[in-house]
Amino acid sequence: MSKAKVLYIHVTGVSAEILKNLVLAGIRAVLCDNRPYPQAVLDTPSFLLSAQDRTEPISKKPKYETVAQAMKSVVEELNPLLGDCEIAPEYVADLSESYLEQFSIVVASRVNMSDAIRISKATTAAGGKFYMADTFGMYGAGALDLGNNHVYRPELGKKLLDPTPLKTHVPLDQVLLLPLKDAINRFHKTPPPSWIRYRAILEYVERKKEWPTEEKADDFAQTVRQWIQESSPNLIDHELLTETALNSLAKVATSEVAPTCAVLGGIIGNEVIKAISGKGEPANNTLLFEGLSCKAWTFLVQPKK
Repeated sequence: MSKAKVLYIHVTGVSAEILKNLVLAGIRAVLCDNRPYPQAVLDTPSFLLSAQDRTEPISKKPKYETVAQAMKSVVEELNPLLGDCEIAPEYVADLSESYLEQFSIVVASRVNMSDAIRISKATTAAGGKFYMADTFGMYGAGALDLGNNHVYRPELGKKLLDPTPLKTHVPLDQVLLLPLKDAINRFHKTPPPSWIRYRAILEYVERKKEWPTEEKADDFAQTVRQWIQESSPNLIDHELLTETALNSLAKVATSEVAPTCAVLGGIIGNEVIKAISGKGEPANNTLLFEGLSCKAWTFLVQPKK
């Protein structure tokens, strides 16, 4: 793990939790977050960075221009043994394959599906792993791609069994672009609630190039229902896809609740350590969390055979 290096694309509430857990475990961090500071922190607050009250005007020129610059000293203080924290030279849209291939792990938050798929392909092609995660109110979800050559050693008590290849690998593009109606299995006749919410948000971002907000609630509901009508008409009457439910989701789509971020971030941080060490069966290929019921699980999203 001492040789591993993780690239963090956007430091949000949930990815800050992942970063904190992994940096304290001795895994180096590289930051890619050129969003303007402090405005971005007001939009996606993190427990590692303080945010000025939204009602107060920014009275003086900020010390840092980007979130990555503001986070750099915080990361270095978390674990001084890791030395200088590197900042990625490129913007998210400009991250090249040659740059991405140096990372064991890429953790992304608040990225659109096109960028996520492109970055995931470049990362896994070089043997790395890709994780994306976001929270929305009391719910959270993550999608991951461990690549088609991932091998791990199952644990039986304290004993490690022989190396085992990942049974089913579904590339991230197939996970994210699979019609919602097909994200089911014999135990779930309809898609899991957290996955429905996450896909609705991601689809809106992909089509509108912005994250849904309370002010955009009506447009969000209309856009998502149009997408459902086009790709999964049998779900048009699902209780989470009604106009009322989607309006409510838009209001919390960018809300990051600290306990939700802490739990999902802790789970994903543990999954990253498992992926790096090769010890223990990994999650494949989603991680879902429902704060109201304190339920967290992995759900395999894959095309029907």
